[in-house]
Amino acid sequence: MSGNLLEKLEHMQIPVKNLDESAAWYVENLGFTLQGKSDEHRHAFLTLPDGPMLMLWETKDATDANFTVNGQTMPVLLYNTKQIRKLHEKLTGLQADITFFQDEGFGWVLKFIDLNGNMWGVIQLKEKG
Repeated sequence: MSGNLLEKLEHMQIPVKNLDESAAWYVENLGFTLQGKSDEHRHAFLTLPDGPMLMLWETKDATDANFTVNGQTMPVLLYNTKQIRKLHEKLTGLQADITFFQDEGFGWVLKFIDLNGNMWGVIQLKEKG
């Protein structure tokens, strides 16, 4: 046996409280494209132009896609953008819970909580040159 046992991240999965409402929110506000949905199993697949697929699972369980480090909530999902200020303005207008927004030296970092309690991270790296 040779080579890597794992080749790439296929997709990520996050819990949502309402599949239809959540899929529409991610499409309308974050720019995802709905690739498919199963009403029977209550899941959907969303994509961006680049990167792994995002799978939404509807659940009534009290759960979200976050973890903590020394008591601080951290995002499982971390995305890249070239329009972080525009995204910040849009999320502010939607009254999203923005937990962090600042220049970290290497670039701008934005963290927010979505309508399902999942924390998202977004980075706009500084351009070289």
